[in-house]
Amino acid sequence: MQLIRQKTEEKLIQALKHYWEEQPTHRCLQLKFSQTDEDIEEWLELLMYELGTQFDDPSLQAYLCHDRDIFVLARTLTQKRVEEFFAHIAPKLTPALISPGLAALFEIGVDWPKLRRICEKKIENLKLLEAMRGAKTAEKTPKLTKEEALKSLDKDLIQTLASRRRKRGQPEIMIVEDDLFSQKMVGNALKNKYLLSMSADGAGALMNYVNKAPDVLFLDIGLPDINGHDVLERLFKLDPQAYVVMFSGNGDRENVLKAVELGAKGFVGKPFTQEKLIQYIEKSPFIQEKLNREKQYGNLVH
Repeated sequence: MQLIRQKTEEKLIQALKHYWEEQPTHRCLQLKFSQTDEDIEEWLELLMYELGTQFDDPSLQAYLCHDRDIFVLARTLTQKRVEEFFAHIAPKLTPALISPGLAALFEIGVDWPKLRRICEKKIENLKLLEAMRGAKTAEKTPKLTKEEALKSLDKDLIQTLASRRRKRGQPEIMIVEDDLFSQKMVGNALKNKYLLSMSADGAGALMNYVNKAPDVLFLDIGLPDINGHDVLERLFKLDPQAYVVMFSGNGDRENVLKAVELGAKGFVGKPFTQEKLIQYIEKSPFIQEKLNREKQYGNLVH
């Protein structure tokens, strides 16, 4: 039996989508070990052995997520067999790992929307966790200068910006804002609707943009290292099709006109409102393209 531990959440949602399209009767068992305080590593080898032995299914795969939840995919998973499995393994595991409510069985063809939301939430949580770790590392690492940031941009990633954005199913919104309170406001307004990425300075914005190829970029004018207008000008050299909306606490006519002249699609003054943010997001041609694909091919976009 295969246990997947690297880039688990991304591989899991891809596998689920494959079965939804090709083998919708395939089953998925979620073991919600994130709801316990147990060290799953202590029991993992035994659990994997018993799963492989009891179900004896060549198609069986297990995915260990960053939060310790385990997802098991197999043809032979049924409610009766799952109950028999837990009855068999109960004497060998700590009681906390077989508590009621820690297991959920899904039929992928029927429950794909629910499974997709679960995976997307885990991916979002993982990104936030990685961002927090990155912020702690950044505190100890000297910031790149503007010149260093531009030199470090991956040319292959720049060349594939448009294709990566087009192929991605879920809308990605990028926020460039150095004020923590504003970051939190925007995050709370959009986090349950879209995939989000955050940058706090201009150098980070350039690198993050090339990596993420976002559908919408909200860019603050007053950044600590590079002026937002300079970042905007450089972004359009990297990606002439970029859809950028400016943030600023200083909504004077000069800033608005300069941003629009450089190619910005709009201007949002602080404090932000959810309605204004979503209004600009929905105007993005990349978002509209994804929505049209969703209507044409099914509910593939969150």
